[in-house]
Amino acid sequence: MARLSSRERMLSVLRYEEPDRVPLLLNTFGFQPPPPLGWSSQYEEARTWLSLGVDDWLDIWPPHVFHPDVKVRQWEESRPGDPWPCMVKEYDTPAGVFRQEVYRTDDWVSPEWPTHRDEAPGINLLDDYNVPRYRACPIESEQDLEKLRYLIRPVPDEAISGFQERADVVARQARELGVLLVGGASDGADAASWLCGHEPLLFMAMDRPGLFEEMLDIIHVREKRNVELLLDTPVDLIMRRGYYEGTTFWSPGLYRRYFLPRIRELADLVHQGDRMMGYTMSVGWLPLLDAFVESGIDAQNLLDPIAGGQRIDLARVKSAFNKRVAVIGGLNEPITLHRGSARDIREELFRAVRDLGEGGGLALSVAEAIMPTTPWRSIETLIEAWKEVRD
Repeated sequence: MARLSSRERMLSVLRYEEPDRVPLLLNTFGFQPPPPLGWSSQYEEARTWLSLGVDDWLDIWPPHVFHPDVKVRQWEESRPGDPWPCMVKEYDTPAGVFRQEVYRTDDWVSPEWPTHRDEAPGINLLDDYNVPRYRACPIESEQDLEKLRYLIRPVPDEAISGFQERADVVARQARELGVLLVGGASDGADAASWLCGHEPLLFMAMDRPGLFEEMLDIIHVREKRNVELLLDTPVDLIMRRGYYEGTTFWSPGLYRRYFLPRIRELADLVHQGDRMMGYTMSVGWLPLLDAFVESGIDAQNLLDPIAGGQRIDLARVKSAFNKRVAVIGGLNEPITLHRGSARDIREELFRAVRDLGEGGGLALSVAEAIMPTTPWRSIETLIEAWKEVRD
């Protein structure tokens, strides 16, 4: 078989065709390789990985634009009995003030979370670090949702041209490199968790389902607009985040009630535009295999082969997906790459290729990501082992 470009190889995987070789994607989060390797943009990062023989992709996201009448102010305060200083951010909307209160813990600025900086500590509306640090859930009533509509809203017309210009730049870079172009469209329950925290959100879903569904609908309306905008670009794969939609947090019944219909609607929109849809979930996914097939997604992204310390039967996954859902994943970072031996790494990679690769539908990738603490030697071992078996 003629050697394919990285993009052609990934498209072959997503279509469940047999590629020229099993792709390997080394997605990173805050990781910097040793000199002379290095990068300062996703374009340079992709070029670096391609130079080592592995695959990569470039991504674009539609912008998040508040209503123009929203005024924002932020400060920090300390109350007696509080364990840490508390950052307070108020978004003054035409429906009233939406307020976030987040403790600035000692690890707010950390190498493991590169999006936070010493020089400008503060709250982002949507941020993983908010979730366990909320002093109080910012959404308590329907009135709070009316305020939220000014913060979580479809991309306005006046922002479209700027997004299209940025998308054109990234698309040209993807064509130059010969890599897949991925569009981020949807956060789903991840966004809801960022707004509320996990426990308040779970109680809301069970005790106040109407309020919970209304919040999901506010998020969903924006996400449908994101899909429409991405379909006007050359994007190949449109992705939904679902880190916090797995059964680590939700029962399969609640998943089917709240999330599955919305995911299926997005997948239908994506397919109407003749593109493919991926779904990122690294934990709590095993009881949802049938639901993934029903949802219409084309690929599960960041499938972790280790759950709760136990290895997953990957052959069962292959059988359940039945050539309808491709896998991007199969490799574990915190146990295997971070702490495992060279033998552990090789065995995990060979197992993934053996159980998931036959007949196509597999792109190897690391769940969750290559982290700042991932040993470079483990990555070298992974690449060496992959070269032995990729064909």
